[in-house]
Amino acid sequence: MKVKLLRPKGDQVIWILVLLFAMISILAVFSSSTYRANTNDVTKVSLFFEQIRFVLLGFLTMFVCYALPTRFYRNIAFLAFAASIVLLIMTFIPHFSHRINGAVRGVKIAGIPIQVFELAKVGLVIYLARALEFWKDSLDTFKDFFLKLLLPIIAVCGLVMANSFSSAILFGLISFALLYFMGVKVKFLLISLAGAAVAVVLLFGVYNVAFAGRQHPEGYQPNTVEKLFNRFGTVQSRFEKFFDDIGGAESEEEEFLTKEDKMRHLDEIRQSENAKVAISEGGLLGKGPGKSTQRYSLSMAFSDFIFAFIVEEYGFVGGAIIILLYCIFLFRCIRISQKCQSTFASSLVLGLAFLLAIQAMLHIFVNVRLIPITGHTLPLISHGGTAYIILSGAFGMILSASRQADEQIRRQEMLAREQASELQEPAEDTLVDTTDNNEEDF
Repeated sequence: MKVKLLRPKGDQVIWILVLLFAMISILAVFSSSTYRANTNDVTKVSLFFEQIRFVLLGFLTMFVCYALPTRFYRNIAFLAFAASIVLLIMTFIPHFSHRINGAVRGVKIAGIPIQVFELAKVGLVIYLARALEFWKDSLDTFKDFFLKLLLPIIAVCGLVMANSFSSAILFGLISFALLYFMGVKVKFLLISLAGAAVAVVLLFGVYNVAFAGRQHPEGYQPNTVEKLFNRFGTVQSRFEKFFDDIGGAESEEEEFLTKEDKMRHLDEIRQSENAKVAISEGGLLGKGPGKSTQRYSLSMAFSDFIFAFIVEEYGFVGGAIIILLYCIFLFRCIRISQKCQSTFASSLVLGLAFLLAIQAMLHIFVNVRLIPITGHTLPLISHGGTAYIILSGAFGMILSASRQADEQIRRQEMLAREQASELQEPAEDTLVDTTDNNEEDF
């Protein structure tokens, strides 16, 4: 008796990549968590099992999202976007706001912390995919483009910018990449990019004129308007330190940061230097698994700087393999998108692919010192939590679209074969039918 193995449907390469990312994540997080284990009341073994739990929850989420048809995501698109807006607004309410790594990036509901930005990324992608399908025949004027696509992007980026400028940039990059590849007029995108650049320059101008360098008494609490600009000082300071290489010295732009935020900012500068050392010491083949030295001083080696840690232990070859995996993932998603027969499914796959690929690119660029610190983790490899689970769900949505695209292609091929066989039957009948019957077939 032959036993037929259960083979998951959808793109098989994506399934393999999911498993590879999970294995790399468990090994890398376990080996890189030495600093965290030494400075907290935890052990590396407990952190190891914690990451395994996140991976298992990620797989569960992925399978649930994989099992749901794409029409489910189409039906909830506008609702999911509205929920994202509400959650982003809740980050400004002290009762709900939750600080993550020195900045408000989530909320606490019933004592459960939720990384809102991760949910908002997926919510924005689903909305854009639905909007591109719903209004695909009514985006001929800039007014329509602005109201139906650009304005929602501005709303999300504006709410995110107050707490994380780099995340707002990431949201914008994902959105414009999706709109470009889905055929939105380039003229509209160029106008939008020019407008975004002018808006950012004006905002930084307002910050420097109205808020930067102000002296405040001890215990001063900034008002609502000042809070909206509290990340501008951090961003400006990061750029200045990136280009001028000023160690960890404080600048006037950090005036509205709390003591905790300032310590976090100085720690980022130190970690960036340690990450540079880790990469330089990795060489071609690295020091070997478990032989990293920077993990003892690189406190965020398991999250914000995990790529640098991987390069230290596995060398240039290990880093190149990580980059190759993300490139393969992106190209497979492009192929899946081309097979999808609905605008929504095609847009959804592309948007989620850009989300994961662009975030990975920003993480790697920060680790190799090509851009200032952003705080973005390496998708499905960095230490997990809400982010790992949500991004696993994004993989499940991609696989769901892939499965349905393959099923549609198979149905069309089967229908084509049936039609071909039906056309052949009358042709055989004409050998015995009369001329009158033959004319009726036409």
